[in-house]
Amino acid sequence: MKGKKLTPIVIAVVLIGVSFFSGCVGPWAIDTLGWDHTNEEGTAVRLWGQLTITESADNWNEGFVWDYEYHQDWQDYLYQGWADNHAGYGLFSLTIGNLTRATEYHYRAYGEYLKAKNQIRVGNDLIFIPGSPRVTTDNASNIGLTQATLKGNLWHMGGASSCTVYFLYGTDIAALNEQTTPENMTDTGAFSATLNSLTTNTTYYYKAVATNDVATWAGIILKVIPGQPVVVTRQPGEIANDHAMLKGELWHTGGAATCDVWFIYSDVSPNQLDQSTPPQTLNSTGPFQAYIGNLSTKTKYWYRAVADNGDAQGKGDIYEFTTSPTAQIQTTGVLGKPYQPDMKNKDKTFLSKILTRYQPLFEKYPMLMKFLQQPRFKALLDTLQH
Repeated sequence: MKGKKLTPIVIAVVLIGVSFFSGCVGPWAIDTLGWDHTNEEGTAVRLWGQLTITESADNWNEGFVWDYEYHQDWQDYLYQGWADNHAGYGLFSLTIGNLTRATEYHYRAYGEYLKAKNQIRVGNDLIFIPGSPRVTTDNASNIGLTQATLKGNLWHMGGASSCTVYFLYGTDIAALNEQTTPENMTDTGAFSATLNSLTTNTTYYYKAVATNDVATWAGIILKVIPGQPVVVTRQPGEIANDHAMLKGELWHTGGAATCDVWFIYSDVSPNQLDQSTPPQTLNSTGPFQAYIGNLSTKTKYWYRAVADNGDAQGKGDIYEFTTSPTAQIQTTGVLGKPYQPDMKNKDKTFLSKILTRYQPLFEKYPMLMKFLQQPRFKALLDTLQH
């Protein structure tokens, strides 16, 4: 399989984690990350590791050990090899081949510090099965009052001639107790399953699953809410010292014939949007706007778009803007921007937004997902909320 470039946003996630919780030749100097297939036969993989960003790669030799079983001492692993690729940002990797598809392998990243004697740092022991398929969960489509189409993508067959794919779903994220009808696939690609008779305005969680003759792989869990309209907040159309023109866009009615839309806003707090514009009834998707007056000069306001179809309600992101110091009307440039909470309030919101937006990349590059699941990234989030 051909390699793919990582987006700057995803790399930024890695940088944030390591920059807060790193130290020179500290206990976290080396991390074992995920693995990728490197051939269609499922007999060769690329192992990934990471050197803490505060450490200079010039001061380290990085590599991997692997074996058929776990060992407490990294030197007891049967095979060893130095990294053959350094991707920047502390990432390094090694391609290994001649593997048995159905065999479970243990591996660990390690590094040798060159500026001092006997300075070795070793990552955690992880497991891979070369013949595992690789599947991702995609966002649902065709969302109606009582239906939704779940979507997934089979990225790799794991060397098998066919894979069985399906979705697990349910209303309890910890117990996905429903399953769609299995589908047999003989090549990689997208697949879907339409669910009918769902309960309106109820959150359903789901994940894509693929299984072949040697292993099963599941994508991350996403959610869909049948009947909930989808609305987004846009930046203002104009701003003056005493008024503004708010804008939004209705993306989906949730399956209803009509949908009421409006804005809620405040100059008190983004968490207390206690004023609203009159509702507008839309019978189709598209942009909408509303005038708000009697605003205070040079004052920050927060607002968000709201949509309600009678069965469920959806809300856009919170935006903010500041009224002008003069009566001159502004209609060009950046008039408003998405509200960004203070660092101390970001806590889980930061991680959830990153995961939701970039979930396909995290699934396709599990080394990054593995990084986010490590204790030190959780420590970062805990620190940010205090």
